[in-house]
Amino acid sequence: MLRHRSNLIATRQQGGALGHPSQSRTQARRKQTAARSGKGRARLHRCQTQPPLRLKGGVRVTFNLITTPWVEVRRASGARAIVRPQDVTDGFYTDPILALDFPRPDWNAAITEWLIGMAFLVLPPEDAHGWADHFHAPPSPDALGAAFARLIPYFNLEGDGPRAFQDFETLGNAEAKPLSGLLIDAPGENTLKNNADLFVKRGGAQTLSLAHAAAALITLQTYAPSGGAGHRTSLRGGGPLSTLLAPVRAGAKIATLWDRIWANVPDADPDAPTDPAKALPWLAETLTSEKDARPVTPEGRHPALALFACPRRIRLIFEETAQGVVAAGYRTLNYGANYLSWEHPLSPYRNDKTSGKLPLHPNGGASDYGDWLAWWGFNGAPAYSTTLWRGRWEQIVGLLDRTQVEAFGYDMDNMKARQWLEARLPWVNAHEAELRKAVTLLIAGSDESARALRRAVKTALFGQRQDDGYRLPENLPMDALPEPADRFWLETQVPFEALLDRVIDHLADGVRAPTADFRRQWLGVLHAHALAVFDDTVDLDGLIAADPRRLLHARGQLQFAFADHPKAAVLKALDLTATLKPDKPARVAKTAKETAR
Repeated sequence: MLRHRSNLIATRQQGGALGHPSQSRTQARRKQTAARSGKGRARLHRCQTQPPLRLKGGVRVTFNLITTPWVEVRRASGARAIVRPQDVTDGFYTDPILALDFPRPDWNAAITEWLIGMAFLVLPPEDAHGWADHFHAPPSPDALGAAFARLIPYFNLEGDGPRAFQDFETLGNAEAKPLSGLLIDAPGENTLKNNADLFVKRGGAQTLSLAHAAAALITLQTYAPSGGAGHRTSLRGGGPLSTLLAPVRAGAKIATLWDRIWANVPDADPDAPTDPAKALPWLAETLTSEKDARPVTPEGRHPALALFACPRRIRLIFEETAQGVVAAGYRTLNYGANYLSWEHPLSPYRNDKTSGKLPLHPNGGASDYGDWLAWWGFNGAPAYSTTLWRGRWEQIVGLLDRTQVEAFGYDMDNMKARQWLEARLPWVNAHEAELRKAVTLLIAGSDESARALRRAVKTALFGQRQDDGYRLPENLPMDALPEPADRFWLETQVPFEALLDRVIDHLADGVRAPTADFRRQWLGVLHAHALAVFDDTVDLDGLIAADPRRLLHARGQLQFAFADHPKAAVLKALDLTATLKPDKPARVAKTAKETAR
């Protein structure tokens, strides 16, 4: 990432991602404020239950992830429903399903990824042309049901045979655990032992309906954090960042659930094995990781396994009630599968000098456009689905209003879930070199501006006099005072989005006109916002009474960062050329320095 991020312990939902398609920017800001005050975590931990599985004619129906209606959704009309996976295209032209509607945002995210994996297993497109067919005319629920039919035996949640997302063995000798342990943000054993469950209390879920138990189980396997000795993290590590494409059709306000699923389905791999156990690990003996056991690598396995990986050894415990069957606990053992060398199709990656390509993980604090370069893959590699989008987009561009990217994931501190991130950003065509360069420079200018602002505020508040001006105390932490910079990023968000739209239009249709004028306009916007935040943060009256030279020096430093001078930091970050003669800004800088003394 470009900069320091404050570590807020919060649940964050921004821009109406995944579970909240109609959420406005104002609502997002209100929810973010509530989250910072400790109110936002309640929704993340809340677990309402669907009715327990009932009997039919005295015979209990086995809960199956394909045939049982269990997926909670919300339609464009606002109507809520519980449907089968094949019904995601139901009413597509009249009242389409827009989003999942489970009571937890992490469940909505994980089940969306699961649906992408299911579509990949049964309808893998051969190329962009084949992919476009199902975008132009989404398959009917009956057609999807027929495609899913061959997988039905593999997706029972209960029963004597293989259980979806659970261990191949019964784990009968393992100790039973409370069901709340399936929730990633639930307090761990040490927290409970030390009576330290202050914000998220113990006992959040004593029992769950089978639908919610399935959602919790899939979510844990998909995003599993470290869980103690031998309890493996997910295939991408604990709390990975996912980015999903969300193409919005002309005349619509938000992408439908089907369009979001289909936009992110990987292309078919002609060399992929046909054995279902090579994609669904619960169909074969569990691969464990004790001692010198070999890790699970992509060689000889179906690429869809990345979307169905099971790093945790878990077996759900079911209980009969008067109304039906519920999940009442689970058994677990450590040293489950250790996945190595996989590249998940829904995650962007960064390049690490020692470890190679590593999946991105969310940082703490408020999300803003400073994160976008990494999420687009400009600083490493984008998600695989994003690399396919240029070719697919060209097949359907006439149907679209715009394409957005939804980013989400946990910010984890080992086993501790610090916050859940959801954010929305525009899709930028990374194949257009001029656009990529322009966007990178604009955000680099913002980053340098935030750094200059933070340095100036710290100097104004804590600067110590020295011969040539002021310096910061040696004992002042490097990460002190992040608030002015965080505020600067948030307050320049809307202007940046507006400028980005103008730059994209400017470079559309193959135009390669220079973008220096846009960057110089952006320099002025950044300058104005930086000074406004500085003046609002620093107590002008109080500091002038105490040490006016220190204030003037700090403000002069900030002003010079935006000056029309070859050494001005923000000017250089934007790759702009100074227009004044070399000696004139030098005299201005000298005057400012003399005034500061």
